[in-house]
Amino acid sequence: MSDWRIFFLAETGSTNDDARLLADQYAGEFVVWAHNQTAGRGRENRVWHSTENDSLTFTVLFRPTAKEGQFLTQFTALGALAITDVLINQYSLTAEIKWPNDVLVGRKKVSGILAESVWNGSQLDGLALGIGINLSDEAYADEAKLRFPATSLKSEGIDLQSRQDFMEKILLAIQEWRRQVGSELFMEEWNQRLAFRGEFLSFKQYLGKTKLLCPVSINPDGSLNVRDRAGNRLTVQSAETSSSSASSPSVPASG
Repeated sequence: MSDWRIFFLAETGSTNDDARLLADQYAGEFVVWAHNQTAGRGRENRVWHSTENDSLTFTVLFRPTAKEGQFLTQFTALGALAITDVLINQYSLTAEIKWPNDVLVGRKKVSGILAESVWNGSQLDGLALGIGINLSDEAYADEAKLRFPATSLKSEGIDLQSRQDFMEKILLAIQEWRRQVGSELFMEEWNQRLAFRGEFLSFKQYLGKTKLLCPVSINPDGSLNVRDRAGNRLTVQSAETSSSSASSPSVPASG
């Protein structure tokens, strides 16, 4: 069992929002888990709906130490490394990390992650790490609106007997990887699991500009080193990436 206190909600708007509110009421770290979520958020303020049998949505509320505060940009990867660990080691799936905040199985998106800082005035009070995982194909029923090919655990042959047991496995993996935040091993594994290395993808950056770029490596601050078709090396801070066959997120990326 993980060490976090778990707050369970049958239905809520956003587990990230709930975690931010509860951070003022409860000391320490905890998890907010909801069966049904009506206003979960992804990147670029996308709204996601999730239901009990189709998605697993929860938020981990961290209280970063002073040392961890130097590496807040690695907490999204912390969630991704934990999820890929569980999928690879316990379910024998081929899982990768799609920069900046998704987990892929067989080059299709199965999970999305969203990290949001919690402030008390000018002081960092916590970090809410929202995680959404597709359990069945119903989690992305409206495929016409998907911006990246999606999959689910059920489609990959995993029919979970207990959602809570699966969540506990991820929480335990998060605890293990948290000890490595800021380390060389953390960066090595993050880069080792980076999807689409050596392949050209469409990168949509600010102002809607799109370029074909090839992922090379991730930096400790979470930025991505890429090269263009002319061989020039560039660093991307934030962007939406897409393969030639689609464009991007497709799953409740947060709580």
